[in-house]
Amino acid sequence: MKTFLFDLDGTLLAMDSQDFMHAYFGELAHALHGLLPAEGLAMNILAATARMQADTSPGSSNLVKFRREFEALYQGVDQQAVWDRIMEFYATTFDNVHDVVGRNEPLYRSVVYLRQKGYRVLLTTNPIFPQLATYKRLAWAGFSPDVFEYVSTMENCGYSKPNAAYWNHVATIMKVDPAQAIAVGNDCAEDMSAHLVGIETYLVTDYVIGDAASSGADHVSDALGFERWVLANY
Repeated sequence: MKTFLFDLDGTLLAMDSQDFMHAYFGELAHALHGLLPAEGLAMNILAATARMQADTSPGSSNLVKFRREFEALYQGVDQQAVWDRIMEFYATTFDNVHDVVGRNEPLYRSVVYLRQKGYRVLLTTNPIFPQLATYKRLAWAGFSPDVFEYVSTMENCGYSKPNAAYWNHVATIMKVDPAQAIAVGNDCAEDMSAHLVGIETYLVTDYVIGDAASSGADHVSDALGFERWVLANY
């Protein structure tokens, strides 16, 4: 029986990535006012995230890796106060970002259907956000975390997409046979990287990132097409 590995941002959660980034960094800069300068904040967060994603060394969570990289860019500040403010942001004004995202209805219905049919469903969102922020975005997509057998977060994962190590990690800890799994996502590089470990891939194009034609995906369609494919085959 197939295991379905769903991405979140741009897949289950309808969003334009540029609109999301603009709203997200605007709210975060406001939340960190007085602790870190707004100028350069987005660039530094993206740089630290990229270094975290590239770090495939075992033994540390993405949370540890990100904080190490981010804190190296801000010497001489109260690092714990900054992190506490970031977590307070996720608990409070991060909610304002909800205005630029929404539920992807065909994919929502597909997940509900697959669950009813008894298929395993995992949330393989790139673990670049803490659990609190991941669970909030999941709620914006219409789901509670317990819908999924596994939800990848900065705290519980030490690897990131598009590295094969991420998919191997999920397959190992969740006892998923890659030959009996399908990864569903909107990012041609990150989500379709599941093929590196032999996982079937489905590119959903509503909010596609990258070139669908060169993605190497096994299946390509919009969200409604994915729903029809699921109903016809499962």
